[in-house]
Amino acid sequence: MLFKTLSAAVFGIDAYLVEVEVDVGSAYMKDFNGVVGLPDNAVKESRERIKAVLRNCGFEFPYGQGVTINLAPADVKKEGSAFDLPRRSALPGAWANSSASPSTK
Repeated sequence: MLFKTLSAAVFGIDAYLVEVEVDVGSAYMKDFNGVVGLPDNAVKESRERIKAVLRNCGFEFPYGQGVTINLAPADVKKEGSAFDLPRRSALPGAWANSSASPSTK
């Protein structure tokens, strides 16, 4: 199920909105856990940080389900770890909207 939240980023001296869209349980993307929307390496590598935060908050990452995270607009490079919090916040929102919610401790 798709869940959207907003974030912001800085490009030079300009700030712009970034829409964070999370889709969990995509039938065609089984076991895929990817970030799309022109992320740099710090954004791509945040997967382990997000899994650790979710685990420490009592959630288990949805293994065996496809997780796709889109950062829009796609034509602007997203840099740094500023997108960790909106991505982490959007995952439980996507689980709440889907029928296959992850277990909590």
